Amino acid sequence: MKKIFFWLVLIGSILAILGSCAKDDDEEASTTSSCATDTTASGSITVGSETMSGVYLSNCSTAFAEVAGTQVFPSDVKSGYMALVVTGDAAISEEFLTYTDTSCSTPSLTWKQGRTDFTVGSASGSNYAVTYKVSTIKIKPSTDVAKSHMDTFATSTGSSWTFTVGSETTVTDSGDTKYNLVSVTSTTVQTGDSSDNATPTSLDDGSMPMAKACQ
Repeated sequence: MKKIFFWLVLIGSILAILGSCAKDDDEEASTTSSCATDTTASGSITVGSETMSGVYLSNCSTAFAEVAGTQVFPSDVKSGYMALVVTGDAAISEEFLTYTDTSCSTPSLTWKQGRTDFTVGSASGSNYAVTYKVSTIKIKPSTDVAKSHMDTFATSTGSSWTFTVGSETTVTDSGDTKYNLVSVTSTTVQTGDSSDNATPTSLDDGSMPMAKACQ
């Protein structure tokens, strides 16, 4: 089980790379009006003078192709979104939604990380310190390639996860407390790179900004 969580920690580093690579895509991609995710939004979280609620979505980015075939990313991935969904007054879902084409149309794999006990702390400039517990992981392969990749990933981590194409598998995360930063405006959310023991001093330079979607 510890090996599983070691791999999950590495995902944060991969996503930082994605954000850095995605800077070039931002000039070409446009924010979608679709929710993209099927996660239900509920509740709201006050962050300073702003309110975080609903679904926030990055631009469709081909940077995901840079990590195709590694970690939890299937080899058929060519594009994807980052999403943040407020799922309660103290809960969010941080997600990546990957696709087999460059226009984010045909799903490959979705990976959703549930965070509970989401607590907003003090301000650091325009950013706010937050803590939360990592509670669940939901994985949905939409292609045979994605299912096979996740089967191999599960075996390599010694887990008993099982997957079915088109179905979502839910597993329990470690329950550990994480420390992070969040920046919220009336239309956007941006997060930092979470830490196990201390609030980051700044937002990760490569993180993807996410805009309010489904409006």
